[in-house]
Amino acid sequence: MKTFLAIAAVAFGLAIAGAATAEPATITKDFGCSGFVPNPDGSPASFLGTTESHSVVTSSGVTSLVCKFDIPDGAEPAKATQGNDFLCNTYLGLTTDSKMVASPGGNATLTCRINGQP
Repeated sequence: MKTFLAIAAVAFGLAIAGAATAEPATITKDFGCSGFVPNPDGSPASFLGTTESHSVVTSSGVTSLVCKFDIPDGAEPAKATQGNDFLCNTYLGLTTDSKMVASPGGNATLTCRINGQP
């Protein structure tokens, strides 16, 4: 297992307090989120931060976390890169169902999921 850690909710307590609740899901937006630009092998080349973020947590224990990043000039990969299965922190806890994708155009997206209890 890869040991990278994407700290998905830097302002965890603050974001929970500001969450908009709608049964049966809790939606949280615009919280601090960290990710990375993956090397071709998926390991982190450089780290990123954003508040362009969105999390959905359902009452059945399913969560989806998505964070969008602008990669600083000079840090963009030469071609699209992707990191998978690293440790990611969500509002429901840690998961390795994760993906970080970066493009040469300067955009990156972090996606982390927990599928809940059977």
